[in-house]
Amino acid sequence: MEQRQGATHWWPTCGVLLGALTVALNIGVLNVAIPSMMSSLGTDLERIQWVQTSYQITQAVMMPAVGWLGSRLGTKRLFLLSTLTFIVGSVLCGLAWDVNSLIVFRIIQGVGGGPITPLGMSILYSTFPADKRGLAMGLYNFSFSFGPAIAPALGGHLIEVLNWRAIFYINVPVGLLSAGIILYTMPNTRDQHARPFDAIGVFSMAIFLVGLLLAVSEGRRYGWGSELVVMLFVVTGVALLIFVYTELTIPRPFVDVRLYANIPFTMGCLIAFLSTMEFRGTNFLLPIMLQRIFHYTPFQAGLFFLPPALVMGMVSILAGRLSDKVAPKPMLIGGLIVLTYVSFQFCFVDAAVTTGTLLGLFLMRRAAQAFCNSPLTSAALHGIPEDQVRLASGVFNLHRTLAGAVGVALTATLMEARADVHTVILSERQSLYPLGTELATAAVRTALQQEGYRGETLNQMTSTALSLQLGDEATLAGYQDLFFLFAMQSLLCLIPVLLMRGGKLQTPGTDAPDQRATPRPSRAPVRGV
Repeated sequence: MEQRQGATHWWPTCGVLLGALTVALNIGVLNVAIPSMMSSLGTDLERIQWVQTSYQITQAVMMPAVGWLGSRLGTKRLFLLSTLTFIVGSVLCGLAWDVNSLIVFRIIQGVGGGPITPLGMSILYSTFPADKRGLAMGLYNFSFSFGPAIAPALGGHLIEVLNWRAIFYINVPVGLLSAGIILYTMPNTRDQHARPFDAIGVFSMAIFLVGLLLAVSEGRRYGWGSELVVMLFVVTGVALLIFVYTELTIPRPFVDVRLYANIPFTMGCLIAFLSTMEFRGTNFLLPIMLQRIFHYTPFQAGLFFLPPALVMGMVSILAGRLSDKVAPKPMLIGGLIVLTYVSFQFCFVDAAVTTGTLLGLFLMRRAAQAFCNSPLTSAALHGIPEDQVRLASGVFNLHRTLAGAVGVALTATLMEARADVHTVILSERQSLYPLGTELATAAVRTALQQEGYRGETLNQMTSTALSLQLGDEATLAGYQDLFFLFAMQSLLCLIPVLLMRGGKLQTPGTDAPDQRATPRPSRAPVRGV
């Protein structure tokens, strides 16, 4: 599967980055369009959430299948097929006539979008020389940062000028450009020995992933101890046991779980899971925090995240190039320590914090996360044989996908629980310190009287204002609790980092023998699939 480096490797790189940008843009822009979709399609929040959930489930199922599909079709064919499927799904989503058709078309979109992420990563990893693979991962992480950076503002503008359907049509030109570049510049490759179809492994893996994501998605709504959620977790556990046993006992498994015998890869997957939970959890919390506590408009919140996301993209490139020259482990440790520090700083943020302070913390947070991502990817895939990089990247990205779903669900659940706890605590504190409550009530009444409120209306407005203030204080305290947990999670990531075998990534001429034995395809572009 290896693509030899040279001047031509930058063209396939551009094609891959555009494909990654298309997927990232699609993920980032959807949340902005949810209210418009609900109004246009005449549905509620409970139903519209499946527009996102169906895509996540399909994407998660497709990611581990990249190894087997790639061995059958070849890397180039699979990337083109996935991109075209994603484009078709996007067009159909834009043409959806009700919420049910939109969910079905999102599944089609997920079938195409699932393989693009791991395929793009494996293409860049194999295309770039060994001493520049950190740079390749940095470029790839930049494309995934740039998409969410422009998504809120771009999506909001498209919805205001056109409608929500435009957010799907925007994928078409970018996706076609990506496919065209790959078609005409990437050499055609195919594995010599395609893997046989492992039916038990495929279906047990699909049941495990679908069951897990359904349990996580529905746990918030029905309760984690409900009969439905418990049953889903039981089915998920049984399917996982069948999957692992099957993949360990057959000679040509669908997903080679023996990859986990590689300690750096296993530790990398664990770090990726924990760090992605933290990343997606904070991505879920921070926009709500800006709008609810600091009273930003949705458009202002979207613009606020633009500079941190761009900083994250630029630092990803810098960190990736730096990881080619120094050992990834010190970079990971440094990034996690800074991330822990910033999370602790968020524990002391109150409603009076300045915009400059908030923006500074956001910038530091995104820079620290970028400083972890590129070295982590390089360290995890380092030591994986070239013919297994595609499979390993699929498994690695699967951990991130699952962590994203788990992180958002747990963050939302914990946020609601901690806000309720602090509401009770603050209510009890009011009864313990009645003088403080009286002073606050008097201040609110005076302000409302100056606005012209009198009589019973004044009493009602005073009560409502005090209740809202109590809710805001309880919510802010809940945010502070969660950031403390995120700080502890970042510290926890240091343990698997220390267990990773360090060392500078090898340069050409010192790679393992399997790389030297890999046939070198022609550098000349192949016109056709």
